[in-house]
Amino acid sequence: MRRSVVLLPSLGLVIGLGGLGGLVGCGDDGGGGSTPDANDVGDGGVDSSIDSAIDAPSTGTFTLTSPTIMEAGTIPRLNACGQQGGSNLSPQLVFTNPPAGTLSYAVVLTDLTNNLVHCAIYDVPGGLTGLIADVDKFYLPPDVPGAHQTNAYTGMRGYAGPCPPAVHNYQFKVYALGVDKLPGTTMATTKEQIVTAVATNLGTATLTANYTP
Repeated sequence: MRRSVVLLPSLGLVIGLGGLGGLVGCGDDGGGGSTPDANDVGDGGVDSSIDSAIDAPSTGTFTLTSPTIMEAGTIPRLNACGQQGGSNLSPQLVFTNPPAGTLSYAVVLTDLTNNLVHCAIYDVPGGLTGLIADVDKFYLPPDVPGAHQTNAYTGMRGYAGPCPPAVHNYQFKVYALGVDKLPGTTMATTKEQIVTAVATNLGTATLTANYTP
């Protein structure tokens, strides 16, 4: 299914809603809706919904926002696991004012209530201004060319959304990196290894919200 995209030149935003992240945190998380790891590379096609919208970082505070999730707000059920009536779709995320020298991004979704890392996407090209909604769940997601995804805590590839037994607090965190590809990473690299690898960065921004089952 092709996603439509709107570019807002004044902000450099890429908007393409398809259906996480980051994007849970609990013993009963099942994260439904992910695709198993076999034949995990995808079809290699380049989706026009991702665009290199900026040539150089702008000035200002590095921020992470979403049109569907407000800071300190509530994560929509659409982004939650299938076991709780959700669709396990990653939300659209927007990166604004990246640090100078940014060549790539990594985005990690963590359940802050129990400190569980849910999933990670990395090697997101530095020319992008965000992630579309419903990123394909492959090691090489065709709709974000150049990016890579680890297995989620569910054992499946890509985004695994909230699936808690009670109210939990979640954080999407974007890391601006001075390399276009994280060195030494492979298809077997874990989300925890990505968190360690991006500890050296040019800057970070976060978006934190609750999910109530």
